[in-house]
Amino acid sequence: MAEVIGYKLGMANGYFVKDEGVIAVDSGCALGREYFLEVCAGAGIDPQDIRLLVVTHGHVDHFVNMDEMRAVTGAPLLCHKNAERTLREALHPNVRPRSRYGQYMMSELPPDEGPLELLRPMVPDLVVEGTVDLRPWGVKGRLVETPGHSDGCLSVLLDSGEALVGDLLVEDVRDGSPSLAFLCYTDDIAAANAQLFASAQYLAENAETFYSGHGGPFSRDDLLAALAVARAEAAETAEVAEEAG
Repeated sequence: MAEVIGYKLGMANGYFVKDEGVIAVDSGCALGREYFLEVCAGAGIDPQDIRLLVVTHGHVDHFVNMDEMRAVTGAPLLCHKNAERTLREALHPNVRPRSRYGQYMMSELPPDEGPLELLRPMVPDLVVEGTVDLRPWGVKGRLVETPGHSDGCLSVLLDSGEALVGDLLVEDVRDGSPSLAFLCYTDDIAAANAQLFASAQYLAENAETFYSGHGGPFSRDDLLAALAVARAEAAETAEVAEEAG
């Protein structure tokens, strides 16, 4: 059975999935080879055993250190085709608040500083879409598309019933409760919500434990509760808009 080993660098989490082989999922939010070597040592992972580097989505706090990780491991770097440009051009994400929590966070978060400003362009080795079997890299599971937070989101869905979901499910910093992604990639919030809710429902039907880029891990009940809250807020927003119109 696969073992998921998490670590936190800066405000974001990275993960190792250790099975017959080892893959690394996201980088954490700190730039530097020494950080990666430290987390490998702490997790008991030999960097040379890592066969694949996975970026769940093209936001800098999830891939900022991937080039250093690739240099150390020699493993190929994989992302969704809709995240490729962000990596190649070292772009900061152009995001919109999807919910009231998103509006709160956008008002509270300071401008990016420190390591994120040192982000360098990187060319992914593998650009994918659809479902990708992870068995060629020694992990019993698959990559699945889970759009909504961005249009290039991937989740790692393991046969063991665990899923690594990037920012699809995160911790609300105000009270620690689970929340669906509070940011999205389009001004069409209703369309982003539809994608996000479908992605969350699919994951709830196919996994029991969810590892997040921010906070967690979360249970299926946590995910379903967050989904119910998000659906209720979306319905309320649509009703208010209809009355105003």
